[in-house]
Amino acid sequence: MRKFMYSLAVLAAFSLAGCGGSDKGSDPKPAEAKPASAKPAPAAPQAAEALLLSLIPEPPTADGCLKVLVSGSGKADYRWAVNGQELSGQSGNTLCQGFRRGDEVLVSVRDGKRTGEKRVTIANAPPRITEVSVNADGIQKRADLVVKPTVIDVDDDLVELRYQWYVNGEADPFLTGDTLPAGKYARGDKLRFTVVATDGRAESKLYQSEAAAIANAPPQIVSQPPQRFEAMEYSYQLKARDPDGDKLTYKFEKAPAGMTVNRATGLVVWPLAGVKAGVYPVKIVVSDPDGATAFQEYTLTLGAPAAEKKP
Repeated sequence: MRKFMYSLAVLAAFSLAGCGGSDKGSDPKPAEAKPASAKPAPAAPQAAEALLLSLIPEPPTADGCLKVLVSGSGKADYRWAVNGQELSGQSGNTLCQGFRRGDEVLVSVRDGKRTGEKRVTIANAPPRITEVSVNADGIQKRADLVVKPTVIDVDDDLVELRYQWYVNGEADPFLTGDTLPAGKYARGDKLRFTVVATDGRAESKLYQSEAAAIANAPPQIVSQPPQRFEAMEYSYQLKARDPDGDKLTYKFEKAPAGMTVNRATGLVVWPLAGVKAGVYPVKIVVSDPDGATAFQEYTLTLGAPAAEKKP
């Protein structure tokens, strides 16, 4: 009996030792494993922001410079290429040479990390009329009027010129050349003309002249006085014409004594009997009814008469 009780005591002690002295009567939960800390994924490289470019003029032609405009850009670097060939020494925002009609021009721009490019094809340039002249003296003479334009075509195209003359505001369908014939205008008319140049693809700006009123034209003296004479009377038929067909009158402004001029015909007569040797100035004035004048001035020199031969 004593031996049994001892074994029971030992068993109880073992049971208490197996409980680990805990008063809760349950095993603790195993600790949860902490996940390993994850490294952040590398950021994807960002694409460079594109610059917005534009080229002026539009359309671009060889008749002038190309200029690139960059939206919101500060200081930038520029590179130009024509037909795939980069142009050396062209680093600004303007290109003024090295291209012609049909060429492909590329401009590349970099502003820090931002880049951009613009590609254009050079278009046809219309011809330009840079100057127009007219033989204005022809109006005074009532001669043919001829227009002479100066035309530039940077593409070296064959240029055709078209004209139109207007007389008193009316366009004459037969006056479409560079010349206005003398018989097509008269005193009192108002004249003007237009001219345009074309290269077959494009036209220049229309050139329009100012209207010109045809005023009275002065007479024109068309004869020369004789400088040698042997008779005892000096005679000179002065000849003059009036562009407007007016009747002319003649008078002296300066003449030696005894010299006369016919006011209607212009015939100058000077009897030389008794006239002493010397130099005699002459000035003849021709007038039309509107008071326009022309004059001719010259001198006559008389020598001493030859001595009579003795018999």
